[in-house]
Amino acid sequence: MNILTRYNTGIVILILISIAFFIFYNPEYPPAIVETFEINSPELEHRILIASQSSHYKNTVVLSVVRHFKQRPVYIKVIDVTALPGINENDWDAIVVIHTWENWQPPPVVKTWLELANNLNKVVILTTSGNGLYKMQGINAITSASIMTNIPADVAEVVSRVDLILRNNTTSTKGQLIN
Repeated sequence: MNILTRYNTGIVILILISIAFFIFYNPEYPPAIVETFEINSPELEHRILIASQSSHYKNTVVLSVVRHFKQRPVYIKVIDVTALPGINENDWDAIVVIHTWENWQPPPVVKTWLELANNLNKVVILTTSGNGLYKMQGINAITSASIMTNIPADVAEVVSRVDLILRNNTTSTKGQLIN
């Protein structure tokens, strides 16, 4: 075998190993589940749901968003994204969904829930990916790479969008589309 043939064979083997890794990694090593917790009383004026996957970056974003809102008259519930199918969007004033772009697509549970949602005007999406650019078609998502130095800017954007939703919800009829 000449050197070029060995090189090409090596490249093909690396590509096949990479493809196998991406196909089998998620089912074999599922992400950690976010523990459900609640802040403040469900009887408060506003209700925010945060559905997230678990990672150091995402957990820090969730806790930062919670810290911002917990001193306000807002009930906050944090769940894992796998619990989204049991969520009725009408029970919440604002919904934050934080997920990773996996195998060139959003997690199926997130994609399905968003496709079935009636009012995406109350939903804030933060999609993370390796290059920080991927997101679902037709979804106005915040996109980011899961880099710790991005957290202040990403949290500020999530908080700004949730604040806008809550402000519009206070001055308009509940359930009305927010422009």
